[in-house]
Amino acid sequence: MGIRSFSFATGTLVLALGLSACGGGGGGGSSSGFSLLPSGGGTPTTPPAADTSVAVSGTVATGAPASGSNVALRCANGTSGTATTAADGKWSAKLDAPEFPCLATASGGSLAAGQKLHSMLRAAGYVNITPLTELILARAAGMAPSGIEQAGLAALAALAGKLDAAQADIVALLNESGYGAFAPNPFTGEFKAVAGDAYDDLLEHLAQSLADGDTTLDGLVAALIAAAEDDGFDLPLTHTFKPAELAAQPQLNKAHLASAAGVLSMRLDAGSNAVGAYVGGGAGNKAVLQLPGLAGTKMSDLKRIELELKGDAGGIGQGLPYAYLNFTVDLHCDATPLPANATLADVRVRRRILIFDTYYHFMQATNAISTSEFSSIAITPATPGWRISGGTPVGTVAVNPAYNGSETLEGFDYTAYPDACIVDGITGDGGMPRNASADASCATNAALPGSAPAVCGAAYTGPILVLGDSGSTTASLWSFKRVKVEAKRKQTFRFG
Repeated sequence: MGIRSFSFATGTLVLALGLSACGGGGGGGSSSGFSLLPSGGGTPTTPPAADTSVAVSGTVATGAPASGSNVALRCANGTSGTATTAADGKWSAKLDAPEFPCLATASGGSLAAGQKLHSMLRAAGYVNITPLTELILARAAGMAPSGIEQAGLAALAALAGKLDAAQADIVALLNESGYGAFAPNPFTGEFKAVAGDAYDDLLEHLAQSLADGDTTLDGLVAALIAAAEDDGFDLPLTHTFKPAELAAQPQLNKAHLASAAGVLSMRLDAGSNAVGAYVGGGAGNKAVLQLPGLAGTKMSDLKRIELELKGDAGGIGQGLPYAYLNFTVDLHCDATPLPANATLADVRVRRRILIFDTYYHFMQATNAISTSEFSSIAITPATPGWRISGGTPVGTVAVNPAYNGSETLEGFDYTAYPDACIVDGITGDGGMPRNASADASCATNAALPGSAPAVCGAAYTGPILVLGDSGSTTASLWSFKRVKVEAKRKQTFRFG
C-alpha cells in the first residue's frame, strides 16, 4: 500500500507541473489554469481499504506441548492460513475475511512422525488442537478426521452442527471409562500444556493409557468409529496409584504396601498375630493391593493378565510366601445388594473366590519369576493355575484340596454361568479381611461360622493382588512395576 500511494502522488505532481508550464494567458499565471493539487497544497491519498482480517489462535498439545508444528487452517469459503507453534504449543494467525467453520490441522514439529491432529473453529478466537478434539471430530464425522481435510464447504458446515452432540458423547465416554468428569470445553477452554493443568493432565493420562493399551491415537480413532453406537465401548485406562492411595488400603496384620519411583513394594514382616483379622481365623500376614475399576467384567471376556514383578531376594520355594491373584466372582453378575440378614454362607452360594496361583506354573514348573530383576509373566484362561477357593466347583475348575496346579479357566462352566463377573464387595472367603466392628458377633478370636452375618466380611474392591495368606509368618518382600488386565478393554495399574 505504501508503494502504490507513493507512485500515485508522484505521478500527480509531475502532471500538475507539466500543465502549469503550458498554461495560456502570458506571464502572470491565470486563475483559469488547471491543477490536480488541492487548494491547500496537500498531497491526495487513496482511502485505506477496510480491514477484513480476523485473528485466531490456540494451543496444540498431546500431554506435552507441540513445538515447531505447522497449523493449517481452511475455512468454509476457501480462506486459508498457516501458523507455527511456539515451544509452549501456542500459535496465532490472521485470516482474511473467513467464513466459519474453519478446519485446523496440526502436523510436524515435535508431533510424532506422520501424526496429524485436527480441530474446528466455529467462530473467531481461540481453539485447541489435541487428541481430544481429534476424537470428537471422528465421532461427529463417523470417519478419521484426515478424511475431512478436503471436505466441501457444505460438508464442513454440516460437521460443525454435529460437534456438540459428539463432544457430549466423548466427555461421557471419558467419565464412564474411568478418567473422571471433565469440565473445560475441549475446543475453546484455554489451557497451558504443563503438569497440574486439568486439560493437560487428561491428555497425559490418555497418552499413558494408549501406550499401556498397546495402541495409538489413530488406532483408538479407528476403534471408536468401528464401535459406532456400541454402549459397551471403553477407552484403555491406566490407573497410577499415589502413595496416599496405597496407604489407605487396609493390610492384614504385619503387612505393608508402599511405592517409590514407580515400584510397588509388598512386604510381610515375620511373626504370627492374634486370631481375628481374617473371616476364617488365621494368625498370618497378608498384603493386599485392591485393583479398582474392574467390577462388572465378565469372566468370559477376560483375555490376559500381565504382571511385571520381582520375587523375594531370599528366594522362591515351597512354604515361602508368594504373590497371586484373587477375584470375587458373582456367578450371575447380580448387582442387587445382599439382603440385610444375609449370612456368610449365603454369600458363598452367590459368590466365589476365583484364584490364579502363580506357584505351580511360574515358579515350580518354569522358574519364570526372578528374584534379582523384573520380569513379566502373562496369565490367560489357558494358563494352568486357576482354582476356586472353597465352595462348590463351577465346571472342572478345582477346589482345594484336589487342586494340583494343572487347572485352567477354560474349565469354568460358562454354559451354566454365562454372566459370571468380577464384583466389588463382601466375600464369604475365610482368607479375606474381617470387619470386626460390623456386628457384635463378628468380634471374636476364632474363625467365624457360616451362620455369622455377611457384614462380618469386609467389603473390598477386586480383583486383588495378594502376597501371603492367613498362615504366612515368614518375612517376604515382592516388587511390582505393572499389573495389566485385558478384557473388553485394557486396564493397566502403575505406581507413583
